[in-house]
Amino acid sequence: MKGIIILLLLATLALAARKPQWTRQERAAPHDQIDIRFALKQRNLNVLTTTLLDVSDPDSVNYGKWWSPEEILDLVAPAQEVSEAVAAFVEANGGKHVKNGRDYVSARMTVKNCEQFFGIELHSYHHNTKPSKIIRAVNEYAIPTDIKEHVDFVSGLYEFPNLRKQNHRPAVDISVGDEPGYVIPQTIQTAYNIPTNFSTNANSSLCLAEFQNDQSFNKKDLKTFATQTATNPIDVTHIVGPFSGSSPDLESTLDVQYGGAIALGNDIWFWTVGGWMYEFASEIAATKKSPLVVSMSWGWPEPNQCDIATCNSNSGTTSEQYVERVNVEFQKMGLRGMTLLAASGDQGAPGDDDPYCSDADAPLSTIFPGASPWVLSVGATMLANTSSSTFKAEVEPPICKSFTCADTTAEVACSYPEALITSGGGFSNYVPQPSFQATVVDAYLKSAKLPPAKYFNASNRGFPDVSALGHNYLICASGSFEQVDGTSCSSPVFGAVISLLNSWRLNNNKAPLGYAVPLMYKAYAADPTTFIDITEGDNKCTESCCSQYGYETAVGWDPVTGLGSPNFPALLKYVQSLP
Repeated sequence: MKGIIILLLLATLALAARKPQWTRQERAAPHDQIDIRFALKQRNLNVLTTTLLDVSDPDSVNYGKWWSPEEILDLVAPAQEVSEAVAAFVEANGGKHVKNGRDYVSARMTVKNCEQFFGIELHSYHHNTKPSKIIRAVNEYAIPTDIKEHVDFVSGLYEFPNLRKQNHRPAVDISVGDEPGYVIPQTIQTAYNIPTNFSTNANSSLCLAEFQNDQSFNKKDLKTFATQTATNPIDVTHIVGPFSGSSPDLESTLDVQYGGAIALGNDIWFWTVGGWMYEFASEIAATKKSPLVVSMSWGWPEPNQCDIATCNSNSGTTSEQYVERVNVEFQKMGLRGMTLLAASGDQGAPGDDDPYCSDADAPLSTIFPGASPWVLSVGATMLANTSSSTFKAEVEPPICKSFTCADTTAEVACSYPEALITSGGGFSNYVPQPSFQATVVDAYLKSAKLPPAKYFNASNRGFPDVSALGHNYLICASGSFEQVDGTSCSSPVFGAVISLLNSWRLNNNKAPLGYAVPLMYKAYAADPTTFIDITEGDNKCTESCCSQYGYETAVGWDPVTGLGSPNFPALLKYVQSLP
């Protein structure tokens, strides 16, 4: 096992960790440029929600009747004269490349014009360890009175990319330890009964979304990975946003290699943004051609969104308001027939708010977008060290001649210290419990041993919804194989499963699954065997410690592994029964 590195891969973002990365230096040059985006006030949001729930319900006559981006904007965007007036005002005051997205306006401004426009002072910030520079405001902005009534907030003035250093340590030879072996695509396909000859559709697609300047995978690595793991070649057909393949990032590498391998030839997208959730969601929601499934292996506690996004006391923007606005953008994506998935977190129930298990007042925390009801939240499992449920590959992949590949399929909840991460889960800070999960969540609350009620809101949205393997994955990065852990593994894998289900529907002239969160609970109610129930383990630990508080797995849904891992044939059978 020489040369293998274990890496922790949920792409989390900490203000405390971010601030030391960047040092404020000189005043930005007047001719330097900065990109900004105005989030315009929307309307008819209650209609948006009820319409999305209606077209996502298989019992409705409107099931699968997804809307076009234009129809959605006709519903939620402000009046045409409003967006045109804001765009014209921005352009008249120095904005260049002004784009009227109907419920947002984006532009590029020189530092001089931007400072005058918002009454701010812009400085250059230099990264402490990398050759990166960014221009950001040092004081809060004020929206000009001419357009203030039409704008929720402005993004692009405060956000700092988290150019993170991956956590790693030398791996031990797991063939002589207590681990069942490394996970490769064949392990996943066997565990979830996914046929390798499944018929895909050219219009079925999976997008791997990356944030905060995480923008690289290497195409040579994709070829090596496919050859060594004996999987089909992975062809990324659409790359949107900044991309640099010369220095592959491990998060992007993981997402593309496993999402692409399990998707079995579905159309693969790679979409990057330098900012956070609002920039991404508002852009993709309005794009005419878009992927059908989007996996996001990123997250940060709901109440701390202002740590990593634009919040401003002058405009009254809070973390809760930021979450609300992004959730609207997610609903817009769902209404056009897109399925969104997000990792549930790698720090267990304590979460990124209490990574060292030391907060006596708030020992449990949440994650966004993983706690959003508009995304399919994906937790992590790991293979049990057992001799039961074993399999033997018909043809041994070349990589398994160098490393011990797992030959077991039994799963337990993924948790430190056996793994480098612990599956995140719990209850949202902000969002009430959706009706579609009430039955299974209530059953858990009545039967499980729970943390003290003062530490979580049991009446709110429970997460994750589902799970997949998230420990001991082998990836190829810069020509060498490394091991990764995380719900960053689970989300693209489950996203690939959804893309396969979409392929069947498209091959049979049916609509894609779209907003599929309620559908998962309907599938479970119709046939619990659509999911592999995980009944061993808990999420009381983080990546480095264990708390006395957290949640335990149980029969049925639990806030550790959700409904469980996918049993593909049973899930496909249910999807085939839908109109």
